[in-house]
Amino acid sequence: MSEMVDGFLKWSEALGVSGEMVAPPLKEGLDIQGFLTITIFLPDSCLRDVPMIKGDKTIAAALVERGLIPSAPYSPSLAFSIRVLELYRTTNLRCPHLAIQPFVKSLCDLHGKPFKPYLSKQFSIAYDVYLAILEETDHRVQAALKRDTPQWRLRHACPACTYKLEDEDPLAFNMLFTMDGNDSLKRVICRQLAVENDEGEMQAGASKELRDDRE
Repeated sequence: MSEMVDGFLKWSEALGVSGEMVAPPLKEGLDIQGFLTITIFLPDSCLRDVPMIKGDKTIAAALVERGLIPSAPYSPSLAFSIRVLELYRTTNLRCPHLAIQPFVKSLCDLHGKPFKPYLSKQFSIAYDVYLAILEETDHRVQAALKRDTPQWRLRHACPACTYKLEDEDPLAFNMLFTMDGNDSLKRVICRQLAVENDEGEMQAGASKELRDDRE
């Protein structure tokens, strides 16, 4: 997994350097050891020869560095582009009901190929690998920022509290509450600001709700 994360970071860096949605082509003069023929699910399906360059640690890491996630570690015959996997990840976050099978069927329709049940299994494997790569990448970023200690969030967070400073100006609202995204506030009676009664005590203000005189 470590080698695949290294390849993902190199691919991401190449995207930033090129300024485009695809990594730049390989530089000339590289020592290409051979080619791996593989079916790739890009925006369009195709059969490609992916070059294996001297220095590549594993086949899977080499494919990830080219922007591809294989469905097998050693002798893959099918790979999915990182852009396709990222498309499903972001779409699934917006619509959790979107399962893998209908998404893969949509890819097959776009590619003009018949759907095969094994494609869903291979996509699921590649997607799990992609999520693991993203998680390990996030761990590396947090470690580089010195945010990987167990107490870091507790030490740097500012939780809501009722602490008041000396000589602090009074606020119009001492505290704001959120319940169920404020949907539950519809069940709370709205009142005017609290008023002081004759005995010097604060009491709830008059209700702002419309009166219902129906019996």
